[in-house]
Amino acid sequence: MKRQAARDDAPKYMDELEWTQENAEEVVDTHPDRLDEPIEYTFPDGPGRIFTVSMGDLFHREVPESFIRQVIAIARQLPEHEFIFLTKRPERAAAVDVAWPENALVGASVGSGPGGEFPDTTHRIESLRGVDARRWVSFEPLIEPIGEVDLTHLDWAVVGGENASDDVRRDMDHAWAREILEQCRRDGVPFHFKQSSAATNESGTRFTVKNEDYGIFEQRKIREYPPVPEVTKRARE
Repeated sequence: MKRQAARDDAPKYMDELEWTQENAEEVVDTHPDRLDEPIEYTFPDGPGRIFTVSMGDLFHREVPESFIRQVIAIARQLPEHEFIFLTKRPERAAAVDVAWPENALVGASVGSGPGGEFPDTTHRIESLRGVDARRWVSFEPLIEPIGEVDLTHLDWAVVGGENASDDVRRDMDHAWAREILEQCRRDGVPFHFKQSSAATNESGTRFTVKNEDYGIFEQRKIREYPPVPEVTKRARE
């Protein structure tokens, strides 16, 4: 799959090169000139959540730690916003020598469990525990059962199916999502069902869950969020 350019002024290689481990040094790039964008931008609906580096991984090995610290410094400078970070490399996020601000929410991507067709990614949850910040797990795209996992001391769990065309999409069974919901309820973690598997983003937001009172399955929208941190509440007053 080719890397998609997020902006019209993106470097040409973003449309021409395939992502591989071998060419990471060539395709991974940083943009220090854009660090001030959250400061300068006027948010039409007021303070909210900012998904940081949503089309990349800030904690890739080719990203200098000095740049990572600069990004985190912007989050600290804007306490009225919540900055959401997501990585497939939580062990590096844990190793960065930085004091995480209270308004940061650092997450790991986990889409497959042990004993399945795809590599087990649940080990990222334990690596994430080394990050001294609020922590969350993105079970997205959920492409097979995760199994039993320890979600204690985590602040949020998001579940979603894969967005892709019918010929390549790996569909999510809602039973897999229900298993995660049950574990979130057990461990006291807010649960956010983002979407079902579909060809387009956000096309299936309702979740098939069991009504325990009547013993039937029904469609519900479950979109919970973690509590807003105190520093953010004060900044918004």
